[in-house]
Amino acid sequence: MKAFLSIFLSLLLLLPLLLSCGETPQTAPSSSENGAESASASEPATEEPSEQETDPFEGADPLPDGLAVPSSLKTSDGGILGTIVLTKAGEEDVNLAFAAQDLQYLLQKVLGDTFPIVSRTGEGYGSLILATPASLPAVAEMFEDDIAWLSDLGTKESGKWGSDGFAIRLVGGNIWIIGNTSKGAMNGVYDLIEDNLGVLCIRADESEGLIYDELEEATVSKVDYREKSPIPLRGWMFGSEKTNALMLARNKLNSVGDVPEYGMLSFSAGHTIKGLLTSSPLYDPEETEYWETDDEGNSLGLDGSRQVNPWSDKVADAVAASVIARMRDTGTRYVFVGEEDWAPPYRCVPYDELPFEYAPGQFVNPEDRNFYSTVFHTMINKIARQVKEAFPDGWIGTFAYEVALAPPACDMEDNVRICYAPIREDMTHPILDQSILERVSDPQINCHCTFIPEWNEKVQSMVFYHYYGCNAHGAQFSWPIWQRIQADLKSYVLMGVDGVGTDGFRDQDIGNHWMEINGAKGTCSNYWDMNHLMCWLYAKLLWNPDEDIPSLISYFCDKVYGDASPYMQEYYRLMEGGFAAGSETFGARTCNLKIHPTDFYKQFVVKQGIGHGL
Repeated sequence: MKAFLSIFLSLLLLLPLLLSCGETPQTAPSSSENGAESASASEPATEEPSEQETDPFEGADPLPDGLAVPSSLKTSDGGILGTIVLTKAGEEDVNLAFAAQDLQYLLQKVLGDTFPIVSRTGEGYGSLILATPASLPAVAEMFEDDIAWLSDLGTKESGKWGSDGFAIRLVGGNIWIIGNTSKGAMNGVYDLIEDNLGVLCIRADESEGLIYDELEEATVSKVDYREKSPIPLRGWMFGSEKTNALMLARNKLNSVGDVPEYGMLSFSAGHTIKGLLTSSPLYDPEETEYWETDDEGNSLGLDGSRQVNPWSDKVADAVAASVIARMRDTGTRYVFVGEEDWAPPYRCVPYDELPFEYAPGQFVNPEDRNFYSTVFHTMINKIARQVKEAFPDGWIGTFAYEVALAPPACDMEDNVRICYAPIREDMTHPILDQSILERVSDPQINCHCTFIPEWNEKVQSMVFYHYYGCNAHGAQFSWPIWQRIQADLKSYVLMGVDGVGTDGFRDQDIGNHWMEINGAKGTCSNYWDMNHLMCWLYAKLLWNPDEDIPSLISYFCDKVYGDASPYMQEYYRLMEGGFAAGSETFGARTCNLKIHPTDFYKQFVVKQGIGHGL
């Protein structure tokens, strides 16, 4: 057994050599093939498209003279798919235009042929057509049932759906890749490329992470289906870097830091409240009421305060004015108002010694667990009401995190989105698993299973800021938490949440301060060396939490490792088994982002009989 582990760990050190093209294209397992039931993101598209009496491309530019059409890509009945069609309106949509260009690029990688991007179909061959109702109005009539399905975003009560779903339809020898939004059509491109040509993108550096087979000919056989995710906002919380953003977009994610390219949305969850206050048109630098105090009630000022004074109406008014100004100046209708990071509050004398009336005749007391959170979120409510008055469609976001994690006693305004950040979350069990209440007595860790349902009852919109990809020991050991992630996501789908993101490390970063925690050493690239399977599974599960994980792991290893696939599947089986067994005997301790690498190795590898002793 120890010899096996040595081989597996050696293989991990040779990842760049193992990341090679396989011999034959493989089809990714789908939820429908695996018999998934609840909240499936995929279903057959069975409604026949409407017949068109007129040419849907009427008025488009004519095809170029001497157009060279490759014959290497075909439909199941042998028809040639020779061009990529994008209308002039589609060219003006940056997401559609990029999707067409990336489709052309990836087809050239696989087949060695250049597929022309043109504005209409031709005679004697079929085309890959990228379209939305906005870029090609005929789509809305031709695929009325598909567009209606893609447009249905659900409700919190019934379950929500992302706006970036897609449908892939074979009609008259052409393959239509359509979305109600351009990001949806882009997602359809990447689904088609993976499921029909076996292309994976697992690393930001294409020389390591763009996995494909060089083929002389390929067939697009998976058609007439449609998909959308039951998690509308899906992504990572690392910042601006385009190669990472492209990698995530190719895996149908739609949020990464502040990169707007590839249809990415900002998760908008930062520690912003001091900045909003000090940039407000109402801000008075001489005002002392904004700030915390010492024990005698003396103001600590801006530089001395960890948080603002949430008892102060002047703070609420100034922050509201700042949010309203930003909405007016930028056109955004969502601004995040977040507590400061890693900053337990100082005093706010005398307010923090007195009962707080959050509603007429209703009080919380200083000794109550949700005392400060009630005060803080009452301030958030005041801000939200002013924002709604100025902009009826305006929303604000705020954290449930650290000082304001506990659900408050007050109700929440209906234009407040809560971003729940379960700092110190224990990864050994699903976050809503009630057994943690018996295993772990620390209220900073075992609270999430009760806090989350309470929060979900209080707000119309809730997103999660997890720490799945933010563990320092991940630069040295694989982090086999995909079963935990799947359980969490399935629960969130039933709750009707609006999004899930994880903190984490960008691939190819030279370094990160998190890598120095508790003696861990390495770089962010090392983290992806050890955890690219987990990161890829995270993306797959965000799109469809009902995916069959064992089938995905087998598929991944076959594609990525080729002849080494059986060994790597065994390695991942051992790591997953060791983590599961170690989780059952971990007792009151917790396995979270700060666990020391040595402790992780002892508990989940050595004690499970699959590692060398120390």
